[in-house]
Amino acid sequence: MTSVYSSDSWKRIATDPDPVRDLGYDLAEWESHRVTYRDGDRFVFVPVDEDAFDREAYIVATEDAMCDTLERR
Repeated sequence: MTSVYSSDSWKRIATDPDPVRDLGYDLAEWESHRVTYRDGDRFVFVPVDEDAFDREAYIVATEDAMCDTLERR
């Protein structure tokens, strides 16, 4: 997102905003890879598009930290 919202701007945004239209996000497809460690599995999320991959921009999460966002609305 390139613009900065003022508090008045935030008040005008819908309670359930559209990420692209209302917030200006660029959507990207990501894939997960399960990695096994001695103390438990981790999931590493990376962009599907190899051109968008950055060695310093990825997500590592435990299974406990993940949820289905459609179920948690």
